[in-house]
Amino acid sequence: MADIPSRKPILTIEQQIEHLRRKGVSFELCSEAEAARILAGQDHYFRLAAYRVLFPKRVGGPRDGQYAGLDFGHLVDLAAIDRELRSFLLPLTLDVENSAKTRLVERITEKPDEDGYSIFSDYLAALNHGDRNRREGELNRLKNDAYLGSLVSRYPIGEMPAWVFLELSSFGAFADFYLFCADRWGDSEMRDEHYMLRRANSLRNAAAHSSAIVNGLGSSSSAPQLRYPAPLAAALGEIGVSKRLRRSKMRNPRILQMTVLAYAYSRFVPREKAEGTPERLLALADRSELHGDWYAGSTVIASSHDFIAMVFKAWLG
Repeated sequence: MADIPSRKPILTIEQQIEHLRRKGVSFELCSEAEAARILAGQDHYFRLAAYRVLFPKRVGGPRDGQYAGLDFGHLVDLAAIDRELRSFLLPLTLDVENSAKTRLVERITEKPDEDGYSIFSDYLAALNHGDRNRREGELNRLKNDAYLGSLVSRYPIGEMPAWVFLELSSFGAFADFYLFCADRWGDSEMRDEHYMLRRANSLRNAAAHSSAIVNGLGSSSSAPQLRYPAPLAAALGEIGVSKRLRRSKMRNPRILQMTVLAYAYSRFVPREKAEGTPERLLALADRSELHGDWYAGSTVIASSHDFIAMVFKAWLG
């Protein structure tokens, strides 16, 4: 039987600050009084403390195990950057989803042997029992939805055309249907696009649920390289990313997802629809660099920021 981790007691604001001090966190960039105000009403301890992993710990000596060069101000700043990053990424994922759905409808209507109804019927038939029940459950739950309920009532699942399903489907369900279409038509390019849609969906979920993103940019470079489509590797090469840098950065799942999203955006979203994106990218860059000198000594933070900024500027700028 696995050991159950010991439960940690709830700490008061003062105890949280003292705990951070014992861990080596200083309060020079942000005073203890300001930290107490932030912890009480702006960001809770658990969320802010998550960014500690980006800073090294001391080894040996009287301060063994304490964080080196970490100030509470860093935690607050990184949390603010993370909020800006999520606000930037979420609309991109929604644009990719909408544009990819539009493109799939066009592909279905352009094929003379597809009527839009049989392809969705065949998709449902191809699902195993559990997945089919899950998909039908997702659609049935929309019957009382104020926005989509009328569509569900008008088109029973057995008589639903693909374009109605795409209007009702979640990003994940859409990506699954996209792969079915790719296999049905023997389209290898669509299979690569399905991979991109899956990564974009993961990032959409993280951004929509306010998950911390920045704190995972320092994943160990010793992890095995994650697989991704050859067109993405070629596109990275075209914008000047060396194979060595590619091998290094693509080992981090969060950097990989953001890279895939930037590339997918350039592939799926028409230029006229991307109006305003370059300006939002510049605003994010300005916010990220506001206290850039604070992180000059952190290789992980600086290199991750530079790489992400490079791919977004190349494909969205």
